[in-house]
Amino acid sequence: MTIQVKARHVDWKSVAEKAVSTFIQSFLSIFVLVDTSTIKGAATAGAAAALAVLKNAVKEWNGKVDA
Repeated sequence: MTIQVKARHVDWKSVAEKAVSTFIQSFLSIFVLVDTSTIKGAATAGAAAALAVLKNAVKEWNGKVDA
């Protein structure tokens, strides 16, 4: 039995673009729908969304092993 390991390559430019766009979408969805007093909440939601994108990129990077 041999284990083939694929090259661990993540397109970080694509990950960064997804994280930024997800942050902007989440931030604006809260900021626009509510009022200007929700900037902290909007920033928190945006940061959580961006972290979710990064988590998926790391998960993909770690899953590059075929058994």
